[in-house]
Amino acid sequence: MSKRQTGAGTIATLILACVFGATMLLSLATGAGVYRRVAERVERGAAERVGLTYLTAKLQSHNALGTVRAGSFGGPDAVFLSEEIEGTAYDTILYVHEGWLKELFCEQGAPLGPEDGMAVTEAKALHVWMEDGKLLNLEYTDAAGQTGTARICLRGGE
Repeated sequence: MSKRQTGAGTIATLILACVFGATMLLSLATGAGVYRRVAERVERGAAERVGLTYLTAKLQSHNALGTVRAGSFGGPDAVFLSEEIEGTAYDTILYVHEGWLKELFCEQGAPLGPEDGMAVTEAKALHVWMEDGKLLNLEYTDAAGQTGTARICLRGGE
């Protein structure tokens, strides 16, 4: 075997290794870009659903006619979930204030305002209304401007 053939084989092997390496790097870069876009979409989708899911879960846990009502709290629409604990009436109030979905648990009639609630997630708006005295309608707009709706039929009795 001549030195010339060995050198040509080595160069061919190096070129092949470089092509393989470059292809591998391009594949990794493309995969990372795809992964980033999918992760952003999943995160955005979860953020869009978290507020409306939170609201409907709270409503389902307090779902009885007479314990859930639509109203306003400091101006904007709100959902009031009433309950009695050891003879004292309390409200859990769900509303949007200054860019946040908030929750406030307080004694009924307490002198508290929208700024006193606990922030749950970023949000733009919440519109609440009752239909036929039993059907609670929610229209929730998240921080990204995506609007979702929910309709909850309130159970009769306790």
